Amino acid sequence: MVSGAVSSSASAGAPAWDVIVGDRFIAAVAAPAPEAVLNALSEAASDGRLALETLVGLVPSGRVDPVESFGLVWWAEEAVTSVTAVVRGDAVVDLASPGGSRRFDARGIRPWHLADFDDVVALRITDAATPLEREQTAGEPVVPRRASLRASSVGWTAAGSPADAPAPTPWLDADTLLAPRQREADLGASVADTVITPRQVRRVPDDIGTSPTGSPTSPTGAAADPAPSGPRFRIGDGQPMTITAPVLIGRKPLPPRVAGSGMPPELLTVESPAAIVSGTHLELRIVGTRLVATDLHSTNGTVLRTLSGARRLRAGESVVVLPGTALDLGDDTIIEILLAQDSPGA
Repeated sequence: MVSGAVSSSASAGAPAWDVIVGDRFIAAVAAPAPEAVLNALSEAASDGRLALETLVGLVPSGRVDPVESFGLVWWAEEAVTSVTAVVRGDAVVDLASPGGSRRFDARGIRPWHLADFDDVVALRITDAATPLEREQTAGEPVVPRRASLRASSVGWTAAGSPADAPAPTPWLDADTLLAPRQREADLGASVADTVITPRQVRRVPDDIGTSPTGSPTSPTGAAADPAPSGPRFRIGDGQPMTITAPVLIGRKPLPPRVAGSGMPPELLTVESPAAIVSGTHLELRIVGTRLVATDLHSTNGTVLRTLSGARRLRAGESVVVLPGTALDLGDDTIIEILLAQDSPGA
């Protein structure tokens, strides 16, 4: 386990969780968890090279025996205070850092809600109904390096952190929203009362500069801005495009009706003579350090193609997409995920 102390607590009448503590993760599955899921997580507990995507894949989320609620925190290799949290259903992760404390929950997002956090000195996986105040008594320490237990909450504290000692202070300063509260297609716009008008977007290839009129920019004059860095994609044989804001792709994409707190989405129109591609069909969004694709409840669906095979996304499903992944929207509209501009081999 990464440097720190793990503890658990049980409260009468509180929802129970089956917990697996691994070398680089803590997972809590709504009890009673399926035996096959617990066995798979237990076997993964000692795998120090385990990828997050593989770990999350051990918890069923499809139509066959899905686990409705689970919480998971994962440390990347050599990370101590930087964690990735994944939650679904009623599970929440409370995180404390020098700048304050906050709660991360699923907000109804399916199949799960994922985010990265830095400078974390303490955290807790528990149920959404658990009071936000920190417990007045310390939880029972989890002694084994790798453990399996049942509890109403499980916590971790970084080694040497002041949070080691129990305190009556609240876990949360407030019910802080760490990621946009979603509406349309589970990854839509933040809840707000500001209405925005459609933003007309014309995507520009990474390696070609253009003026507002569409003509090539002159090499003379002021130095050009450096090329943006980040995940890239291209449609068919088109030029690669870098994702710097959420991208909505479709036959006639429309922006959310309500403004969000983040960057406004960019609208990318694709041809679909047979009208197979929906008006607003797919979203590409950076979540933490990962690129997430979401089918926006399209009429004819989205096919995900990877080296391991192909499958059709469920309506509204979100998946992490890696370089080499292809997303088939239909009507010969295929989106290929590429390496970032500054990545080796890009």
